Amino acid sequence: MDFYARQTAARNQSRWLVLALVAAIIAVVVVLSWMMTVISAVQSSAGFSSFGRTSVGEFVGTHPQVMLSWVLLWSGIILLASLTKSLTLRGGGGEVARSLGGTRVERDTRDPRLRRLRNVVEEMSIASGVPSPEVWVLEGEAGINAFAAGHNPANAAIAVTRGAVNQLRREELQGVIAHEFSHILNGDMRLNIRLMGGLFGLMMIGGIGRTIMRMSGASRRSGGALLFLAIGLTALGYLGLTLGRLIQAAVSRDRERLADASAVQFTRNPNGLKGALLTIAGVPTSSRIESADAEEVAHMLFASGMQRWFATHPSLAERVQALDPSFNTDQLVQQAEHFLQSSRKEDEDDLLAESNQIEMLAERAPPAATVDIARVARIATPIDAGRVAQQVGNPLSLHFVEGRAQRLTLPLELRNFADSSGQAQALLLAQLISRDAGVRTLQLKLVGESLGKAECAAVEAALPLAARLGAWLRVPAVLQLFPGLRRLARTDRETLLTLIGKLIIAEGRIDVFEFCLGKLVSVSLRDELAARAQHGSGTLAAAAPDIGVLFAVLAQQGNDVEVDARRAYEAGISRVLPMDRPAYATITNWSGALDGALTRLQDLQPFAKRAVVEGLVVTIAHDDQLNVAEAELLRVVCAIFQCPLPPILPTALIDETLEFQPGEQK
Repeated sequence: MDFYARQTAARNQSRWLVLALVAAIIAVVVVLSWMMTVISAVQSSAGFSSFGRTSVGEFVGTHPQVMLSWVLLWSGIILLASLTKSLTLRGGGGEVARSLGGTRVERDTRDPRLRRLRNVVEEMSIASGVPSPEVWVLEGEAGINAFAAGHNPANAAIAVTRGAVNQLRREELQGVIAHEFSHILNGDMRLNIRLMGGLFGLMMIGGIGRTIMRMSGASRRSGGALLFLAIGLTALGYLGLTLGRLIQAAVSRDRERLADASAVQFTRNPNGLKGALLTIAGVPTSSRIESADAEEVAHMLFASGMQRWFATHPSLAERVQALDPSFNTDQLVQQAEHFLQSSRKEDEDDLLAESNQIEMLAERAPPAATVDIARVARIATPIDAGRVAQQVGNPLSLHFVEGRAQRLTLPLELRNFADSSGQAQALLLAQLISRDAGVRTLQLKLVGESLGKAECAAVEAALPLAARLGAWLRVPAVLQLFPGLRRLARTDRETLLTLIGKLIIAEGRIDVFEFCLGKLVSVSLRDELAARAQHGSGTLAAAAPDIGVLFAVLAQQGNDVEVDARRAYEAGISRVLPMDRPAYATITNWSGALDGALTRLQDLQPFAKRAVVEGLVVTIAHDDQLNVAEAELLRVVCAIFQCPLPPILPTALIDETLEFQPGEQK
């Protein structure tokens, strides 16, 4: 199943989730309202002893407003609780990690294991083409577990327990992080956040019941009605909890199987994920989560975090056997123990090698071989449009090699800018500052007027680092800045976005790449605040005018000769709209037209976006070549569409990777 099919499946599952939550809420509200009506009827009959004089049915018939009032009251309480929880989670995945006692892992951490965790996350961010998520560690959790949370890739966070950080080798940690990145790419995070918010209202009923029961036990004058209410609410609380666990289990199990399969597809190394699962099976702490709020995130975890009737995950043995069909599930514990004994020494060697690598990079430039890997992967090369579109949301092992190469090639000073909101903002703006002295003076004046002298000085200080970022490193560098940019206050974000627009037009000639870079930041930061859906329901036919604008602008910006631009336009748009398409036209105010077109095209259906991406590849590479600038431009447009595209690699290398099966010798 490709990225677009997974996105469609996630949207369909979201609809079923909403229906299941609505049905569960209706069931609980009806029972609660009926119970409260019984109490009202009892009270009107002067107590239980005289209750038989008036049946509940007769009471409802003569006082229908009582039943209706209770329905409205309990519906409001449950929905208000769910809404409050959802608003609390609006801050993104970091809020979920913080609620479980998580601590954010900064890039300058001195802990070698946490540094390795950050390295793996950053490599996968570059390889998959998504903004770098925040990284959190659950220090108080000795079990081996992890989760990804957030509404979309723009506000995602990955949290890993201290047990996983300490006990997993790099290969195994890569398998776990690849599993969590698949949740980011597959659209599972938004589904999980909605589930947390919706279930909170149901699960709180039991808490209300237990509180009333304590009150009734403390007061002998409370009467039978209050005790009856407490018992009823407690019972309904367990009903809500049971319904919640059923929904969690129904949503989670299939998504976990898909995430395992996607992780193996990403890394082409089932042994990493298999090793992580065997380690869980072999250590005493297993994957347990001790936090009191673990119930709320049970469906989001890498492995089952608690014992429960309705399992949110397939069993460890089942998951290992899916990765290795020859695995004997009856000997899970024995094989897990043997695996642990043979893998610990290798872990220490890996950790030492990674620490030495960091020290080496701090002293001199990256190894030539590493840089060569990155450069070879970005030379102009014949491109298959369908193959490129298939890579959206589907990074391969070669992309992770590229991701690691780019991480090692990015200047180490980037770490000083990525986590601080002010420094991240400074480096982002520095990449938009012109090399022309006159324009640069005007742009820095605009920065000072908008942000102040101190911030302007920070931008000037970041100019040397920005100059060191080659064209093919600009997008990876910006994606690494998002954890810092997310910490800006709402008003500061709006000020930043307005300033970006001023800097882009200050030169008098708008560069397409800079325009798209600014658009990427704008869309990502606003998506985080608005928690916008990843895809809409728009069709290609309805979006034809905007598709025409997008293809015309790209064709004109990529070709100096009008005839070539027209040919590139026709070659690409005919793949998207083969029957009825807009005629080619020169776009005068292309920046404004493209801005509006990209904004509206975000609401396309997943498969419609796939058609657009395929057509874009044909237009940009109409001469069967794709150079560095065009490749990064395509990646930015895909990021705006929330269809993350890995680094463009030569087709021959991709074919070789796809032909190579794990376990073969190369």
